[in-house]
Amino acid sequence: MKKINLIALLLILLVIFSLKPSVAQNTTYKLSDYKNPDYLYQSLELNFGLNSGMSANKYSGSMKDSYNSFSFNSVVGAAYNRYINSSKAQGDLFVSFNGGVGSEKFNSNLAYDTYNGEKNTKSSNHNERFNIAGLHRFYNQKQNFIEVNGALVLANSRNSGTDNTYSSGVAYASQETKIKVFENSIRGSFLVGKGRIEQVQDARLALYLLDDLAVLKREKRPVSDEDVNDLAQLITKLKYKRFFDDRLRKIAQITAIDSLLQVKGIVNSADATYFTSLNDNWEYANNPIRENGHRLFTGLEASFGYKYHYDYLKSGVPTDHIAETTNKNKMAELILVVGYSYEKPTSRKWQNFANVKGSAGIHQYYHHQVTGIDPDPGTETNLYLEATPTVNLSGDFGFGFYPNSRTWLTFSWSLHSSWEKQMDGETKAKKTDLQNNFNLHTGPQLYAYYYLSQKLKLSFSYSGYFNFDNYKYTFDIPEGSVDKATRTFWNQSVNAALTYSLF
Repeated sequence: MKKINLIALLLILLVIFSLKPSVAQNTTYKLSDYKNPDYLYQSLELNFGLNSGMSANKYSGSMKDSYNSFSFNSVVGAAYNRYINSSKAQGDLFVSFNGGVGSEKFNSNLAYDTYNGEKNTKSSNHNERFNIAGLHRFYNQKQNFIEVNGALVLANSRNSGTDNTYSSGVAYASQETKIKVFENSIRGSFLVGKGRIEQVQDARLALYLLDDLAVLKREKRPVSDEDVNDLAQLITKLKYKRFFDDRLRKIAQITAIDSLLQVKGIVNSADATYFTSLNDNWEYANNPIRENGHRLFTGLEASFGYKYHYDYLKSGVPTDHIAETTNKNKMAELILVVGYSYEKPTSRKWQNFANVKGSAGIHQYYHHQVTGIDPDPGTETNLYLEATPTVNLSGDFGFGFYPNSRTWLTFSWSLHSSWEKQMDGETKAKKTDLQNNFNLHTGPQLYAYYYLSQKLKLSFSYSGYFNFDNYKYTFDIPEGSVDKATRTFWNQSVNAALTYSLF
């Protein structure tokens, strides 16, 4: 109850703080009226890194102890982003690659009286990861669309090492290890639908820029809806224009905004106060993201994953043997989906949103393991697991409150539920009924951020969820288990922070 009262008190205080006098808006412009211009944005980032370490220690006396170590690691990566928006298409593409190599060495010696011990450890590794994800919607004039999206991940890593221990010059323990891991996953979907959702926070920024002109008495004439729209479209174009120097970027952006306001005859005095206002709004009044529109869709989603994991251990001392384990996992899924998304800025301060998605399909998983210790022939195990049908329903709804350019509050309630009939066996042909599962997960989320001053900020978050699980065994009930069971629990968390900047 105390936590609920705290949430209610925070909401009341946030509303009261936001009810400070504000300038009368001299335009009827609605955020939902904004239409983005065509734009294309691309970025490419490269990163290189090296790190190494070396240490050496030596102790003398009745017991002499010394050790030294050395490590070296390197990493290289690249990331490419591409966004496109036009009347005929919406799309984004992300491609990245990361890789690295490393090695470590460790040596220690311990000697006293008649004992002398030494240990040497060496290891090396390398890893590579490639990721590509993209989405593209093709629109016609009636806002009907075809969507194609997908993602591919390839990852590979190797690690090998040796560990040798000597006692008075005689080998005491020795082993060699190798680990190999390769995994890939691919998913894709083909959807058809109607509707379009676009970001509109640039129109909100334009309104703040123009409002401040009136507050500072730098407005030469009343602004119109056309003025707001023209300024918002310029802001969007400036955000997605490529620059190689951040300093030159800021100069070009502020200059372009000033030029438009001057040409339209909106500004009566372009002085230091005016330019400070432009810069302040450009830095702080463009967050968070606001969206408008709706989208209804249906189609097919498919995915496939594969993972290979190999472990090797060779022991030479005190006994000779080789242990190997190979694991291969495969996963496949095919799902029919239908969904709806809704975003509506009901005013400059308020935002409503809702999302719902349902799906039904089949999920398959296969596990193969081979374990052997030389000279034994080893063992082989297989597991096939299938869930058909698998039915899922998820959604959320809520609102956002944005009283000024630096303060906001969002509240949402989410729900996720699923039902599936599981079957398993050593092979697909030998599968049998296992159990029926039902799960429900629902609860609220609240986040608030209040900008008291440049030095003082307050943030608050609350989340809670109720979980309901129900399962029923339908075949071969495990020993000691009941044929059906239900579990419920409630979790919640509260976080608050007050930040004060001394300087």
